[in-house]
Amino acid sequence: MSTTKEKVLSFIQKAYPNPISGQLISSELAISRTAVWKSIQRLKEEGYEIDSIGRSGYQFKEPPISKALLQEQLTTTLIGKELLVFPTISSTNTRAKELADQDLIGDGAVLISEEQTAARGRIGRTWNSLKGKTISLSIVLKPDLQPAKASLLTQLMAAAFINSLPENDSVKVKWPNDIVVNGKKLCGILTEMSSELTKIHYVFVGIGINTNLLVEDFPEDISSKATSLAILQNQTIEPNHLISQFLKEFETLYLNFIESEDPTPFLDSCRKASAVIGQDIYLLKGNQRQLAHAVEIDDEGQLLVQLAGETDLTPVFAGEISIRGLDGYI
Repeated sequence: MSTTKEKVLSFIQKAYPNPISGQLISSELAISRTAVWKSIQRLKEEGYEIDSIGRSGYQFKEPPISKALLQEQLTTTLIGKELLVFPTISSTNTRAKELADQDLIGDGAVLISEEQTAARGRIGRTWNSLKGKTISLSIVLKPDLQPAKASLLTQLMAAAFINSLPENDSVKVKWPNDIVVNGKKLCGILTEMSSELTKIHYVFVGIGINTNLLVEDFPEDISSKATSLAILQNQTIEPNHLISQFLKEFETLYLNFIESEDPTPFLDSCRKASAVIGQDIYLLKGNQRQLAHAVEIDDEGQLLVQLAGETDLTPVFAGEISIRGLDGYI
């Protein structure tokens, strides 16, 4: 059963982009104005950015991620049936692992936050998201797969995200884990696993999406390398619809993959939307840089490249090497 605080939160979230009066909330919930005010103060202490708009009432500063709205919109049978939404968190993947280790969440659980303060990328990179203008989301999975196949879930997530966008011709996959538009990063994906030699306990597939970041929101050193959906579509992005459509696409691809163990449907999407296939690229490992030509993505999800001066194809393993374009990020 929802608490008074959660009910107050839901009213303000559903009213966005309009303010809602404390009087209306108190009347609908049959509580005092003081109880409404106290609930809002607790929400602010938890990290929710709620403005008081004079006599108009209360309003979120940015489009809010709403658990209540997501539950209304989701039509999935597994993915997101267990839903945890945070205003701010260190890392959704880290929190997912902590909860899974304690058996507090199960297969298909989804963790979402408007802000991450200690997010982790591939090869140990860290980054921070901007509150209310990004989506950080992790899906907890317990697939009956060999551990070697878990890395394919990165490309499954990339395909699901692209498929969920109404206009996606300019949205590309920078193998293995970035989604880009015109050479600028839009999303990053991180897949982590808890397993034994032949058995997966859990897989945690996380994605960070730049939703409502504006050009001036990006630090100067990355403004030429990153973009957002708001910039791409020239409009404010409503996060709940985006998330529900994405989770629907993810579930369709995931359940088909678990049943058939055939990655072709989502790998074909990644091949079609590849930002690297057919391109000359640099392979980066530590301080080393090697020129190569990206040829194809094989049925194991590996990138096959032709190294400079060689004729044979060489597989690239995602956990060891980063890719850059000859003139920049990609």
